[in-house]
Amino acid sequence: MTIHIKKPARAVIIALLIMLIACSCNSTGKINANAVETKVPEAKEVKETKEVKENKEDKEIIEDNKSAQGEIKFPFKPTPSQINKNILILGIDARKNEPARADTIILVNIRNERVNFISIPRDTLIKLKGKGTHKINASYAFGGIGLCKSTVENLLDTKIDNYLVFNFRAIQKGVDALGGFTVTIPQTIKIRDRELNKCFTLKKGSIKLNGIQTLEYLRYRSDGKGDIGRVYRQQEFIKDLQSSFLKLENVPLIPKAYLAIRDEIKTDMDASHMASYFISGYKLRNNFEYHTLKGYSKFIDKVSYYILYQSSIKSIKDVLK
Repeated sequence: MTIHIKKPARAVIIALLIMLIACSCNSTGKINANAVETKVPEAKEVKETKEVKENKEDKEIIEDNKSAQGEIKFPFKPTPSQINKNILILGIDARKNEPARADTIILVNIRNERVNFISIPRDTLIKLKGKGTHKINASYAFGGIGLCKSTVENLLDTKIDNYLVFNFRAIQKGVDALGGFTVTIPQTIKIRDRELNKCFTLKKGSIKLNGIQTLEYLRYRSDGKGDIGRVYRQQEFIKDLQSSFLKLENVPLIPKAYLAIRDEIKTDMDASHMASYFISGYKLRNNFEYHTLKGYSKFIDKVSYYILYQSSIKSIKDVLK
């Protein structure tokens, strides 16, 4: 079934998908708990069935998107074949004089009644085909998306259907374009970045961050927990996106953010894929589950690696079955 979507709508879908998964959103300030007001539909005398409610919700999503960004032709509902899909999300942290490595690796599994976010620590010890033993984030440096994709597939014994790669600069640009983004800081941290010549303190609690602050927060590793601490902060960031930004009233904000980050992303997904994934994700937004491959740190030849527990690998494979 073909989905016809005009270019403006495609921009909306691309940006929404990115923000659904991990990156969005100037000035520092306290959260306003009443910033977004959710409309509660009036009670109806006739009890609606689940199917009727879902069909009605789909049409409301499209009509809202249509009014904001132009015509979208029906049908726009994902087919059963588009459920139970794996999307590989890579965050590329390309710093000066360093090869681009996949410093954020998240496999998004959309299936049945839930969406699984599976984080793979970047220091995970892995054998790369023809390259020997390395950290899994080096797979992108050696072979780009192809090698990184096949490495994750072999590790988890699964098939990856699509990918989306974003440079970390997309976070900074996207957040600033949206005027900042509010996150929950679990404990006060001091951040120093010699490369960017930045130094600032993020206090515990809800706080609105600008682009560079958000980028530094997601990069931060000096809390004694290393990469696992960073994975935790990235997952919490996604949860903040899920609870405060993944709302239809925010659709009009998306085109501006997309224009800011479009040169920092690449994907093999076309508009119909993105439309189906987004609607599936939106409908399951209250059923997001977060997983991290577990293991332990070990120095090998003076290099720190993260060794995965076989039991954890098996557990994640079971999630993907």
